[in-house]
Amino acid sequence: MKSFWMTLCLVGILSPAAWGQFGLSNLVSPGELSSPHKSLEGIKNCTQCHSTGSGVPDQKCLDCHKDIDEQLKTSQGYHARLIGDCATCHSEHKGKSYDLMGLKRMDFDHTDTGWPLTGAHDEVKCEACHKKKRESGSPSYLGLDTQCQSCHQDIHRGRSAQQKKCERCHSTGQWKPIRDRINFDHNQETRYRLTGSHRSVDCYACHTKKNWAPYLFEQCTDCHKDPHRGQFGTSCTKCHNTNSWGKSRKKVGGEAFDHSKTRFPLRGQHRSVPCVNCHGPVIGKMENFDQCSGCHNNPHGTQFQNLWTPKDCTSCHQEQSWTRLDFSHNKDARYELQGKHLEVPCQQCHYDRKYRWLSGTPDCGTCHEDVHRGQFSDRPCMSCHDFEGFAKKKFDHSKTRFPLVGKHQKVQCSSCHLQGRYAGIGTDCQNCHNDFHDGELGQACKRCHAPTAFNDIEFDHNRSSRFKIDGAHEKNLCNQCHWNNKYKLGKFDCGTCHRDVHQGSFGTGCARCHTTTEFERSEGYHDFGDFSLGGVHDQLECDQCHSPTKAVRVLEKQCGSCHRDPHMNSLSDRCIDCHRQTSWLPSTFQHNQTGFELSGAHRFLECSDCHYSRVFGGLPQECYFCHFKDFNPSLPAHAGGSTTCDSCHYTFGFRPTK
Repeated sequence: MKSFWMTLCLVGILSPAAWGQFGLSNLVSPGELSSPHKSLEGIKNCTQCHSTGSGVPDQKCLDCHKDIDEQLKTSQGYHARLIGDCATCHSEHKGKSYDLMGLKRMDFDHTDTGWPLTGAHDEVKCEACHKKKRESGSPSYLGLDTQCQSCHQDIHRGRSAQQKKCERCHSTGQWKPIRDRINFDHNQETRYRLTGSHRSVDCYACHTKKNWAPYLFEQCTDCHKDPHRGQFGTSCTKCHNTNSWGKSRKKVGGEAFDHSKTRFPLRGQHRSVPCVNCHGPVIGKMENFDQCSGCHNNPHGTQFQNLWTPKDCTSCHQEQSWTRLDFSHNKDARYELQGKHLEVPCQQCHYDRKYRWLSGTPDCGTCHEDVHRGQFSDRPCMSCHDFEGFAKKKFDHSKTRFPLVGKHQKVQCSSCHLQGRYAGIGTDCQNCHNDFHDGELGQACKRCHAPTAFNDIEFDHNRSSRFKIDGAHEKNLCNQCHWNNKYKLGKFDCGTCHRDVHQGSFGTGCARCHTTTEFERSEGYHDFGDFSLGGVHDQLECDQCHSPTKAVRVLEKQCGSCHRDPHMNSLSDRCIDCHRQTSWLPSTFQHNQTGFELSGAHRFLECSDCHYSRVFGGLPQECYFCHFKDFNPSLPAHAGGSTTCDSCHYTFGFRPTK
């Protein structure tokens, strides 16, 4: 570094012409300033930005950029959220065309300014809001207020700071429609309190064409049309209230319109009828109200013209309910209503609005269809039926050729008497029941079945068949053996019903080993013969050895046919020489017969301590083969490398030595 400055000094001394040719500023300045700072070019202006020995302090920048200085002091705007000095982002001496701001609008995150862009704001171009220009002509992005009124016109003419908070009703997503739930209290912030149905009216229904304030509301007709055309003046609240226009008598506060003061007091159902139903769309005075026909049509025509005058509808009807009649069928008519007839609506019998019988006294056939089709034409309907219900019959079946007993007593009549046929029906079982035996057992059903229950079988298998049932067979259902409704079997040995699990190895004489009491308990086949089971073998299930892939007679007797040889053929296949059926361990093997007698501590070792990897034959007998880790050549006694351990040690303990 010293050589650089020395060279620079020598060049200046030896070449005075260089001062005039390049200028002192070109020798000292690291580069040309950007266009916004071009007025600061020259060596005399260095201290405008630089401080001797301390670089470019932020305060030098803020002395010129006062608007940013104000934002930093009030902790507002984009720069107030940044960490670091000004030169970190705005470096200089990189040429006149250098972009000192380094602002890339496509990548700029407006959230960093403290005012994130949401909704429709996110789609607006920067110039639409940032219209201010710098002295250089470039756009300025500083100094904007975040209040809605700084960009948008206040069409509501808000008079208070609370009313100027647009976000209470509007969102940045869209100006219209307003939010579903707005933060505006019409009762507290205006001179017109919303009550009743006015509270559910949409704002735009009253405030049209941006006309929000001031607004006329002194008279109801400022918003509503007068359907009475001035007949009742302009004081609508005499009859109506804000809860409901139609329910005039339920006004909140004050006197409602009292219809009882007219010549037609409202009673019963008339009290709940909307006014327009009688008065029409233009409510006014009515002329014809002394007769029911003034409002109601006469549904009866001329049926009662000789009995009552037209205005005497109240002889049967009442104002409480049109269908609630004062007419007594038992007193005023020739047909007394009883039982279920009392529940039947009038029009179900008096169809087509015919309420007077033309002649005679009605019988059952006048209203009811004869479902029997003349089978009982000689008997009146009441001999079997009554008024309490058509299905409740008084008919006594025990007086017929087929008395009902057992389950038959609960069967619906229509289940046997199909298509309304009650006479001339046979009494045999086959007339109603299907013979699922297909004629195999004849038609004498009662030999086995009883009317109390079809499955209560009275058949005695031991007395009436050639196959006596005992043991577990007594618990079986009939269809477990007699499937497909086949009850006459040609043969009935065990193989007819049971699968031969032995695959023919023992023929068909199952009774030699099994009984009907319990199939799994055999008669001790393995207690005799060439392979008698004892010990653990006697507790095994048959299928643990005799699997479906192994027939009973072809199993070998050697242990290896079922057990894996853990000795890997290092010993003979006579496992019985060392092991017993009662348990695999402990072994009965006599180690003294191998030529290596176990004594001392050797007698208490596990076989695997010496016979690694289950190798039991051909192991050396020298001590060193097992105790090579215990042999320490550094000991004086081991100096010669002798491995005849028994010359010094016992098998009962490694110490003391001999």
